[in-house]
Amino acid sequence: MSQLSKRNAVSLRREWRLFDQERGSAELYLKLCNRMIEVGEFLLAHDVARAGLERHKNHQELSQRGAHALCKAGSPKLATHLLEELVACGGRDVETQSLLASAYKDLCEYSTTEESKFRYADLAIARYEEAYNAQIQKSSGKVDDLEKQYYPCINVAFMHFMFHHFEEANEYAKKAREICLQLRNKGRDSYWIAATEAEASLILGQVEAACESYESAFKREDAQPSSIASTRKQALQIAGMFEDESIRERMEEAFPLLGIVACSGHVIDNPGRSKRFPPEAESIAKEKIDQALERLGARCGYSSAACGTDILFLEAMAERGGETHVFLPFAKDEFIETSVRRAGGNWVARFEKVLDHATSVHYVTSEGYYGDDSLFTFCNQVMLGFAAMRGRGLDEDPNLLVIWDGQPGSTGGTGELVDAWRSEFNEPEIIDPVEILDIAGEPEPVRFHSGETRPHLIPTFGDPSISFRSVKIMLFADVKAFTGLIEAKTGEFVEAFHGGIARLIDKLSNRPVFLNTWGDSFFAVFESTDDALKLALDIRDYFNKKDWSEFLIDGDMEVRISMHAGPVYEEFDPILKKRNFFGRHVNQAARIEPIVLPGSVFVSETVAALIAFGHEEFDFEYAGNLELAKDFGSYPIYMLQRRGYSGEIET
Repeated sequence: MSQLSKRNAVSLRREWRLFDQERGSAELYLKLCNRMIEVGEFLLAHDVARAGLERHKNHQELSQRGAHALCKAGSPKLATHLLEELVACGGRDVETQSLLASAYKDLCEYSTTEESKFRYADLAIARYEEAYNAQIQKSSGKVDDLEKQYYPCINVAFMHFMFHHFEEANEYAKKAREICLQLRNKGRDSYWIAATEAEASLILGQVEAACESYESAFKREDAQPSSIASTRKQALQIAGMFEDESIRERMEEAFPLLGIVACSGHVIDNPGRSKRFPPEAESIAKEKIDQALERLGARCGYSSAACGTDILFLEAMAERGGETHVFLPFAKDEFIETSVRRAGGNWVARFEKVLDHATSVHYVTSEGYYGDDSLFTFCNQVMLGFAAMRGRGLDEDPNLLVIWDGQPGSTGGTGELVDAWRSEFNEPEIIDPVEILDIAGEPEPVRFHSGETRPHLIPTFGDPSISFRSVKIMLFADVKAFTGLIEAKTGEFVEAFHGGIARLIDKLSNRPVFLNTWGDSFFAVFESTDDALKLALDIRDYFNKKDWSEFLIDGDMEVRISMHAGPVYEEFDPILKKRNFFGRHVNQAARIEPIVLPGSVFVSETVAALIAFGHEEFDFEYAGNLELAKDFGSYPIYMLQRRGYSGEIET
């Protein structure tokens, strides 16, 4: 399978960090953007296109690729806004029209009402047909003209097929296959030509011919993971329309996957401890991990980096030429002391090496440990969320690999992680440490707390009198145009603003653990992610649906809402006479709010990761890598929404 078996460890993220944005030409931006799309780094690809457009305004192809990356990242609504602007400015070319149709197609899939679903389907079909017919009218039979015809043509066939317009679907499928045959006869071939032939055959019910064409496409040198993922998704949708269930099974078997694997497991035993994962069992564990990764077809790994399972996994992934994404719960130096150096040997050097090799390294907080075990749980949740987000972009369920003795374990341990994974995805791949010890000739281990990446004896760092800290969800809301409030209407506004939010809070399962208001602003701290997400969207809808013009001299009154999650400090506030919350992560939530589009909810990447793993009622779209207020820095930001699209459609 060409590219899937040849993936190397080159970090495109590192290349982007070193990219000369000031002097980079539009072509260099475009080249880097396309490479990121090819390997499934869609969010980063959008950032590159966005940065390129800041310096090369109105560059059509950069705009197209940025919108395409947004669609692939699961943000079709934002992509439609970009593409509709291009079309409105005269971009009637086949590429722009087809990309807009593709975004409508995704919105059709995500829609939660029949009316919305059919309207988006009609919009998609109309755009695809316009792109196809316009190209047919000006076609001279040249190769370049033919190459612009088969893509919209096969997608018209797909949309008609999915909505039971089988006669029209067959007609367009035959046309698409004929165009591909003409291209082959003219000496032109590509992954997408082979994939289009396969899809046309599948729509026509010719399953074996479709499988042969798909397999031919996968073997090509220009086959890319993101392209294969897109093809697979559409093929499975078509196969699911047939009454014969074996057709879908045949399609599932035909397609390779990127192989997204998250990993966790036991750390190496402390010297003098009872046997569970002793250093002498390391080589057997490594062999077991290698075998599991081969079974899973692993090419993209997510893990922390404690001594033992984590580092063995990251080393094995590097040897396979795969991506590695490392997650640390707190500052690197303290993580080394709590979770790496404890095993002695050369584990610290190996830790440094896997971090140097990593595609990305994420810290859930840049602060220290301070004996806060909840950070390990939080780190696991964020790590699993990132794996789920990557799977979402490639339409692939990730896998979980663990070295685990089956015991519940302690806070932040493997047992806790396995339970969460089973509830969300599939059965994890479990390596039993008893088997490892048996092969290594070790005696039966003594069972005790399992899976933790923290030390059994917690060292003390810094001031022992340091404030209490815990992971919380923070929400800030602010009303735009408040300074234009009619003075005599202040009392009515307070009742509408504060009273409206109070009524929404009363409907929550669990009230926020802290609330504060000042003027037009509102601050809340939550234990529950679900309650925080629900309140954010309820406040947004309350303001967006209400007419506030009676309170203003002129203009519109809209709300801006931001959310972030992380460890924060709880202190008794002598002014408020109650506990309050402080720290960098509170500041980060506050710094997001000023950049929010009025009428929207912006959330940090941490919150997006939490949503991706275990919060099915909610969804998000990527807004970009944005500069936060007051020089706080640049961070990936997402727009929160409920799952599905059921509102009014903008055309």
